[in-house]
Amino acid sequence: MSAPLTETGRSTTPKAAGKDRLARAAATRGVLHMAERTLRSMRAYAGVILFASIANPIIYIAAMGLGLGVLIGEGTSFAEYGAESYLMYIAPAILASTLVMSGAIEMTFPVMEGFKWRRTYYAAQATPLTPRQIAAGHILAVCVRFLIHSSVFLTVMLLFGVISSPWAFLQIITASMGGLALGLPIMAYVAALRDDRGRIALIQRFVVMPLFLFSGTFYPLTNLPLGLQVLGWLSPIWHANELGRVLSFGQPTPAWLIGVHVGYLLLVIVAGWLIVQRIYTARLGYAEWRGRVPGARAEAKRKAKLSAQERRQDISDGAMPSVVVRTGFASNLYSGNIRAVFERGLSAIRSGRKLIFFAGFLEPVLFLTSFGLGVSPMLDDGFEVSGETVAYAAFIAPALLAVSAMNGAVFDSTVNVFFKLRLTKLYRTMMATSLGPLDLALGEILLALLRGGIYAAGFLAVLLSAGLVDPAAAVLMLAAALLIALGFASAGMAITTFMTRFQQLDWLMVLMLPMFLFSATLFPIEVYPEVAQRIIQVLPLWHGVELMRHIAFWDFSLMSLVHIGYYLVMVAVGMTVTTYRMRRLFLR
Repeated sequence: MSAPLTETGRSTTPKAAGKDRLARAAATRGVLHMAERTLRSMRAYAGVILFASIANPIIYIAAMGLGLGVLIGEGTSFAEYGAESYLMYIAPAILASTLVMSGAIEMTFPVMEGFKWRRTYYAAQATPLTPRQIAAGHILAVCVRFLIHSSVFLTVMLLFGVISSPWAFLQIITASMGGLALGLPIMAYVAALRDDRGRIALIQRFVVMPLFLFSGTFYPLTNLPLGLQVLGWLSPIWHANELGRVLSFGQPTPAWLIGVHVGYLLLVIVAGWLIVQRIYTARLGYAEWRGRVPGARAEAKRKAKLSAQERRQDISDGAMPSVVVRTGFASNLYSGNIRAVFERGLSAIRSGRKLIFFAGFLEPVLFLTSFGLGVSPMLDDGFEVSGETVAYAAFIAPALLAVSAMNGAVFDSTVNVFFKLRLTKLYRTMMATSLGPLDLALGEILLALLRGGIYAAGFLAVLLSAGLVDPAAAVLMLAAALLIALGFASAGMAITTFMTRFQQLDWLMVLMLPMFLFSATLFPIEVYPEVAQRIIQVLPLWHGVELMRHIAFWDFSLMSLVHIGYYLVMVAVGMTVTTYRMRRLFLR
């Protein structure tokens, strides 16, 4: 016979009474318990958090403030905004923007980990914690990261002398509000997903990156056309940027507009929190989530198509396919079946391939549009290249093409490879067949090369339509983009084989940021001292940027061969290390 129940439906047994006491205790401390658990999980990548908190402000200030600022400061005054220099103008906006982007990361992958990958939220739900406390604890832990990051950033700003207001410390609050205003809606969306399938990457490219670029971080929002200004007005980043400038150096702003900034951020935060509560309660509570599952229709179509393919296979005679076993030198490394690895990778991304590939070349197009329209009005003259003066957009376009090829190759050879290597254990299964480590390495690198090539081809089409490159140069630039993608894919996969936790992927992002900002992508390398130039010239992206500009402006020299040779060495070393690591991981 079941235990008797009270009018409230609770059991009167001593065991249930003890659980009720735990639940009442958790009501006051549950959020802190969940925040502590989340912060403890962050210890796995505490090094990258602390390093990024210290390095990011220095990198941005040195690259944009002292690099691009040298060019802008020659002809543009920011006195009307209350700033003494370009560096002072952008510093508080960079603080707010980096906090927002950190929040977007902490409210995507860890949320998917809690619901899907490791299901840690369900373990917490088995305790007296409520879904609301689980969500609030996660958010509180993210706010602690905001506090650390913003405190370090403010210290760096103070050391560089770009703070002139005693109220600057309040940027910790306004920048955190911006991070929550963008992070909470994203958190709600990710919490409603049944599987990632590349959607988190699409959030970063279609939501976070456009809002970052068109929120007046590196230039006044009024430099953009009215249609793009509207995007900035809707972005929480712009409101946090403007509040930061008011607090940092006293930017002249009407009181009513300050109220609008604060009210908008609070409104989005409250709305986002209410939605997060509803979704967490639905997925972790008594009733499972019944709303529309994003991607469910595409997943059903994919499964139906795979089932149809299986039915078409002729297995009625019971004949087994013949297996060709290679013998001789390196037969344990290579089976000659790269095609199987490559085709399997294509089929895995078939459902969302168009959107993923479109997102790949969208990022450099956004950079070109943002800086071409926003920064150009602050530059007096064009750039001297190969004896002729070119517009700023024409100067950065070849560099952004190299960035596009790099991004596509790195994403495929790091994030995708890590999931197959460590989470789904796909490579372990594949190595149980006749496939060798060299088959895996070549197949995955060719897949990354395909993605990088498609990204580059799409961006080249945009450059051709805008008249920024000529057709003859575009053909050579596509070949150069494939070489750049191959180099980064080989190196990226080699590095990924040493990783054991997905948080370690953040180190790659930390490394790619300075490489992007310092590789003469957005301004000439000559703005830096001679010693700094020599260090920058070691970076692999710099060689790709210079090679692209040599082709775009038909300015070939012996250095062009040096750039090509640099990537050939990257390919050789990357392939060798990847093959060795795959053999060490899966073969005796």
